[in-house]
Amino acid sequence: MEPPFRPRQFVWCQFPFMEEPLRPGPEEHVGYVADIRRIDGNAHLTVMSIYTTTTPWEPGVKLPLGIIPVEPTMAQKMNQKGFVMDARKVAFIPVNQAFFPRLADPDKGIIFTAAERWHQLVQNTLMKLAKRPELVVKLGPDVPGLRRTK
Repeated sequence: MEPPFRPRQFVWCQFPFMEEPLRPGPEEHVGYVADIRRIDGNAHLTVMSIYTTTTPWEPGVKLPLGIIPVEPTMAQKMNQKGFVMDARKVAFIPVNQAFFPRLADPDKGIIFTAAERWHQLVQNTLMKLAKRPELVVKLGPDVPGLRRTK
């Protein structure tokens, strides 16, 4: 199966909520594809998606580790107002219509592909967070190592 997405892409997805961490969220949300691969022996592909939010941060307040502001010019290219990525909230979700309702569309719900330089910033942030696992919330049915009961 050819992956429908590639790392560096912002896509529409049903990002899971904290209240229901294994199910698709109730509404479409912009997510950032940090990685896509087959994990834990699954037959399907899994997207490692990073949460985005338009919740404003107080001006002058230092952003916590994991918060990556999206430049206004990049947000405009996505027809979005300013937002940030919160790499402290990561979803491991299967590539299917429940989590990616626009999968059958010609554009597959892909909004924008970021530059390699941007992706390096994201990867560096994820590496720093890997040293602080207590700061990271992992959501979705495909979280690596999650014990599944059938």
